[in-house]
Amino acid sequence: DIIILALLQGLTEFLPVSSSGHLVIGEAILGLKQPGITLEVFLHFGTFLSVLFIFRKDIWQMIISFFRKISHVSQWKDNYQSDTNFAMSIQIILGIIPAGIIGLIFKDFFEVRFNSLSGVGFALVFTGFLLFISHWSQEKKERLTIWGAIIIGIFQALAIIPGISRSGSTIASGMLMGFRREEVARFSFIMALPLVFGATILELKNVLQNDINWLMMGIGVFVAFISGYAAIKWLMRLLIVGKFSVFSYYCVIIGFIVLTFG
Repeated sequence: DIIILALLQGLTEFLPVSSSGHLVIGEAILGLKQPGITLEVFLHFGTFLSVLFIFRKDIWQMIISFFRKISHVSQWKDNYQSDTNFAMSIQIILGIIPAGIIGLIFKDFFEVRFNSLSGVGFALVFTGFLLFISHWSQEKKERLTIWGAIIIGIFQALAIIPGISRSGSTIASGMLMGFRREEVARFSFIMALPLVFGATILELKNVLQNDINWLMMGIGVFVAFISGYAAIKWLMRLLIVGKFSVFSYYCVIIGFIVLTFG
């Protein structure tokens, strides 16, 4: 079960099909148990590492640029316009604010009310529709903007509803605003890191109080890392060749199947 859940976590965390929605479906239809808090934290850590590894150069350059230039308040505007790494770091900070606030306030509310097959079915259909219309958007803007980052952050907050894909909603919203697909995807994946890290730290105290099977957790982290790495690489390739819409059909079909037979 750990290997299956780790594969499911790694693939659906980054592919725009909703990991939380598939866990609800897996529990109800396939009899898979929802991962306990300990396993959930370790699996998220595995996917966290996959993003960190793939975008390590971008992340390192952003961190260096941010700390070098953040103290020069009078030059913020010039640095933002001239340094893409500094600009991206500011955009990520602004993007995680809506998700952080909405997640802290409404997470339990939405999870309780939408943690059902019918709720997941409707959410998957919505995700599919969002992915479909974003496929027809035109790239009109060279660089992500501050308001674009904030709006993408708001769409990221929608992913607290099981069945709405975090990567799908963020990438699709950026595409609908006319931003470059690869840049939006990179922003989406890196923006998730602080949120996943923060959630892991919040749960760490509870996790360390449990008896941990380190071998099984290690296997889970490894499988989640490998499957997450493969999912990101595949998704980026599909974005480049313009095949992102294939996931819209999948989400709509699975959503209607769940609504019909669930």
